[in-house]
Amino acid sequence: MSRTAIVIVTYNGWPITQNCLSDLASLPQDDFVIAVADNASTDGTVENIREQFPHVRVYPQTENLGFGRANNAAVQGLKDDGIKFDVLCLLNNDTRLDSAVIVELRKSLTEAQIRFGDVIVVPTVRNSDGTPQHNYFAKINPLQFLLNAFRMESAASRHLEGTPQLCGDTTFYKTYWASAVCWMMPANLYGMLGGFDEKIFMYYEDWDLAQRAIQIGYHFYIQSKCSIIHLGGGSAKSNLSRALQHDRSQQYVFGKHMGQKGILLSRVFRTCRSFVRLLPTCIFALFNKKFAEYAKNHLTLLKEALCAH
Repeated sequence: MSRTAIVIVTYNGWPITQNCLSDLASLPQDDFVIAVADNASTDGTVENIREQFPHVRVYPQTENLGFGRANNAAVQGLKDDGIKFDVLCLLNNDTRLDSAVIVELRKSLTEAQIRFGDVIVVPTVRNSDGTPQHNYFAKINPLQFLLNAFRMESAASRHLEGTPQLCGDTTFYKTYWASAVCWMMPANLYGMLGGFDEKIFMYYEDWDLAQRAIQIGYHFYIQSKCSIIHLGGGSAKSNLSRALQHDRSQQYVFGKHMGQKGILLSRVFRTCRSFVRLLPTCIFALFNKKFAEYAKNHLTLLKEALCAH
């Protein structure tokens, strides 16, 4: 019997997790199993799930493992519990959706496999206000990537995202890869790849997994008739620790996939990016606390890019 495992990672986000699980509650349990890996939340998430959603399998962790390791832990937990599934859906807990979208996306995976071969299928993603959230990305060469350090954010995004291509008379659009807000994929692919790289705590873990899938012949397709809301992508605020984690993860995965050239590309990009952002803020930083903090953060990031090994 074909069964789909939906895996969700949580960390101190009970209200949004509750909404997500409520959206999924009507899925038929014979066809879908929901697993939550909780990264040692202290807000009662585990207890609340067990009380309000007893059909959901919860895998509490003793520490915050990050996104990738927690997904791996939940998948392994299902296997250890003897749960059989042939399709895996990775879903962010800060999403809102109609459960029928998951059912349709599951059907779309089978349709895409028949039409296109080895695939990962994703829905279209929107912000809470209904505007498009472009979580897909094009394949760009190192020079184009480096030039993004000198572009405004909107222009850089256009180069990174590209334009997905409609596949004939279907509702599928082909893209190079998409972030793991919601991936519907064959479970054996996840096992074949060994899941997420557990050396990556946060950021770029989905890029790394996507690249490894692409390298063995898999392709990403967007099912345009399936749409979900991703709350986290609309106005996420960053801080210095997150920015440092992002940059370190970038250097690690670039080095992993491109060797020393990748490490150099990451360091040159980050150096240029922070230098370009520092220049126009230096004068304002003398008179404005907000600009001073911004400049201080980019000085730290610049030092990290120049000195990190």
